[in-house]
Amino acid sequence: MFGSKKDPNEQIFKDACKAYKKEDYNKAAELFSDAAALGHVGAMSDLGLMYAQGKGVPRIKQEAVKWWAKAAEGGEVKAQHNLATAYATGDGIQQSYEDAIVWFRKSADQGYYKSQYSLYKIYSQGLGVQKDEVKAAEWLIKAAEQMYPKAELELGRLYISGDGVEASEKLAVKYLKRAARHGEESAVEVLKDIRGD
Repeated sequence: MFGSKKDPNEQIFKDACKAYKKEDYNKAAELFSDAAALGHVGAMSDLGLMYAQGKGVPRIKQEAVKWWAKAAEGGEVKAQHNLATAYATGDGIQQSYEDAIVWFRKSADQGYYKSQYSLYKIYSQGLGVQKDEVKAAEWLIKAAEQMYPKAELELGRLYISGDGVEASEKLAVKYLKRAARHGEESAVEVLKDIRGD
């Protein structure tokens, strides 16, 4: 194999994922723990999730945050998002929008739509930063372009209001229709309001 480095812990991680899908949480936690101890960032991230949910392990938010922090440092996007969310809410760690933004941004810059949407919320509400509707809209557009239904709905609304973007009924309808197609039922109501139904 030229230049391909297989993670020796990948099989343990895959077995842990299979156990989790079968709802054998004790076995999943044990395997995620084994792979995490050997440095597998995906396993660290999922072990954090298990501690957050109390599946196969006691529900301990601080332990969840500890594993997410390790995985986040290793570049795992979902762990970065979960760590950022913990900082934003103060759940299992000292609340800090400053730290939340750092981690949301690392995850969002790697293309994770949930972090992009979270940055939209932070900038649109001015949480720990100067309120900035243009920057908020930029992050929202990125999340909507990945077909995240919540982001499509919000973007449709922004194109109606003109907050941070140039108002455009055509673009509003485009994103609201996409949101409706992707299961966001309230988008249908907004579309009816636009059409005056």
